[in-house]
Amino acid sequence: MAGQRAFGSIRKLPSKKFQARYVHGADLARYTAPTTFTAKIDAEGWLAQERKLIENGEWTPPVERTAAKAVTGLTLKTYGEKWHAETVNRHKPRTRALNRGYLDNVIYPGLGDRALKGLTVSDVREWFAGLEDFPTRNANAYSLLRTILNQAVDDEILAANPARIKRAAVKHRKSEPIPLTPEEIRALADAITARYRAWVLLAGFSGLRFGELTALRRSDLDMGEDSLAVTVRRAVTRVDGKFVVDRPKSRAALRTVPLPEGLRPALAEHLKTYALPGRDGLLFPTSTGAMMFASTFRYSFQRAAEAIGKPGLTPHGLRHTAATLFAQAGATLADHMVLMGHTSAAMSARYTHSTESRTRGLVQSLWE
Repeated sequence: MAGQRAFGSIRKLPSKKFQARYVHGADLARYTAPTTFTAKIDAEGWLAQERKLIENGEWTPPVERTAAKAVTGLTLKTYGEKWHAETVNRHKPRTRALNRGYLDNVIYPGLGDRALKGLTVSDVREWFAGLEDFPTRNANAYSLLRTILNQAVDDEILAANPARIKRAAVKHRKSEPIPLTPEEIRALADAITARYRAWVLLAGFSGLRFGELTALRRSDLDMGEDSLAVTVRRAVTRVDGKFVVDRPKSRAALRTVPLPEGLRPALAEHLKTYALPGRDGLLFPTSTGAMMFASTFRYSFQRAAEAIGKPGLTPHGLRHTAATLFAQAGATLADHMVLMGHTSAAMSARYTHSTESRTRGLVQSLWE
């Protein structure tokens, strides 16, 4: 039965616990305690506290106070885990795996136990300054932290984002990529294992990413008499030791890249000798018919790079090479973004490099 009081009421539930509630405000809205009580005296105490808040002009709805209390004790790690769980349908598996690593190994060790609402600009600055010297990793981790805290601002948990370190998300290379000349691309292709010759040529003259090249099928290569081109429809990544084939990293990466006619003989020979049969046959399989492992390919690539006197060259350097060649051939910024599959002009600028011979020629032309 309900026990009527001067303020509010208490009733005993079938569970033997007590529920307290009261009516307040001009609209006579009913408010119920966020929890039930084992002892009736505790329910009476709750009502007394509510009445005191009303009399002192400090009252807010109980549900709002409970939510505010939960937010006050919310740590960055708890909120970060919630954010990461919500990205399951927004981010690709590889991106989620990378973010998982940044959270567990970089962000949480220094900031995970901090109260989210208490996080300050100086806390973030001190955390970032204390990171080990891995510039790219640190920039990516900072960018992720800023994204999570932006979400906290959108959720009205934070009034402002405390991740406000200038240029902390800018990636500083320890060494500049090595762009090759067309002659050097061909020399590298001749020096590498025959199975990978067409891969090197295609990478150097198309700018496709490693995962895009690895996922290519026969049907992605247009060998028509009047055209020679490659179309990117998918990309492959390795997550937890397994190949994951999906759409490329962005909508802009879905593209068709024209190829120089000089590639036709090498591609035709590769199709005949190494590609798997059928329209869906892998263009660059291993000798066992599986997808190419990056580690296995890098071993052969490194030996070939050393053979042509470019020991510091990496497979990704061929993407930089293609970007440079496109720019030197006169590609506009819009052309460059389409060919490289970039989503911003800044990304195209980052991948475009000049060569010594190119700059020498430009300087000489000033005199003419």
